[in-house]
Amino acid sequence: MSELAGRVVIVTGAARGLGRDYARNFAREGAHVVVADIKGAEGAAADAASAGGKAIAVDVDITDKASIRAMMDRTMEAFGRLDVLVNNAGLWRGLAQAGLLECPDEMWDAAWKVNVNGTLFCCQAAYPLMKQNGWGRIINVSSVASAGGGDSYGITKNAVEHMTSGLARPLGEHGITVNCIAPGISAFEGAKGQIPGFERIVAGAAIKRVGNTRDLFGAIRFLCSEDASWVTGQTLHIDGGANAR
Repeated sequence: MSELAGRVVIVTGAARGLGRDYARNFAREGAHVVVADIKGAEGAAADAASAGGKAIAVDVDITDKASIRAMMDRTMEAFGRLDVLVNNAGLWRGLAQAGLLECPDEMWDAAWKVNVNGTLFCCQAAYPLMKQNGWGRIINVSSVASAGGGDSYGITKNAVEHMTSGLARPLGEHGITVNCIAPGISAFEGAKGQIPGFERIVAGAAIKRVGNTRDLFGAIRFLCSEDASWVTGQTLHIDGGANAR
């Protein structure tokens, strides 16, 4: 039996793309999944439930603390506990094309509110629920773009990695680990058209292909497991060696 069987998992940004795949894979492992997104989570929840687990859909705006509290309340009503939080929701479309000197104020503000504030607010809300059980796993999602820092997206993801490190000690005292995955270019809708230098980046990697859900979920599964109980505050780059030196 999978270690994830019976675990209660929230995946944000799960209505589509990789988040939807994560939710489905958690359900396939027997987890109870809260499929959370700002809208459209119902179809993804049905998809996850059909994979074998239990799943509910929750609408959430991760920039709004009241909305996040409502998500946590709904989770407790449905399943009575929270074990795993995957902070997958993020804003990225268009951000890589706008350098720091050209980035409109509204784009900068939106990127920071969603990618940084939203991640932190979800961690803050999950903490007391995990603390009462003395166990928890938080997986934040960054990007290999964090290494560049030349645009608002990379900077916000760099902040998520630093946040992950900063949360490790206070959360670790209560049996909660917090780690981060930093995916490289992955096979999700719109990636090729949205990422500058897509072909060049793939060709320059040690393993010359785009990533897939199996590549990423395997790392998430490990970080949720007891094998990773002494791993916290870390960022795992999953990029086919794109940034290998």
